[in-house]
Amino acid sequence: MSEGKPGIRPVRFNHVGFRCKDIEASIKWYEEVLGFREAFRTHKPDGDLALVYVQFGPDQFIEFFPGGHDGHVGEAGETASGYRHLCITVPDLRGALATLKAKGLEVKEPWVGLSGALIYFIDDPDGNKIELAELNAESKTRQAEARARWVAEYPEEGH
Repeated sequence: MSEGKPGIRPVRFNHVGFRCKDIEASIKWYEEVLGFREAFRTHKPDGDLALVYVQFGPDQFIEFFPGGHDGHVGEAGETASGYRHLCITVPDLRGALATLKAKGLEVKEPWVGLSGALIYFIDDPDGNKIELAELNAESKTRQAEARARWVAEYPEEGH
């Protein structure tokens, strides 16, 4: 093992990929409910849709694939390994939930998660869990403290 910082540096999250039952309905939901936007589409050589990227940050996307017709990955239960949810941070969770409620989603009260962040879960049209989290540096959530440690160690990645 080499000396110095472990792993590959720098890295940033770019995208997560979902297969959709109805890709156009999923894109519409992400655009109209969450305010994301379609970035681009690619097609196979035969002209069929290959994938669609929907953007939610400068270089952060959800990649949608058509053809999700054989159940849902998350159906294995709470003890299965693998994907559980995608977390998106918001500066004001209660404000975000009021917006979602105005858009027709059933919304209840958020709660403090195990990390100390104020959180709430919603499902997309395919049943993918999306956690909305308010990470407030003043609240000293574990994520905020971890971010401060990370930026101190890797200042070039503090964006």
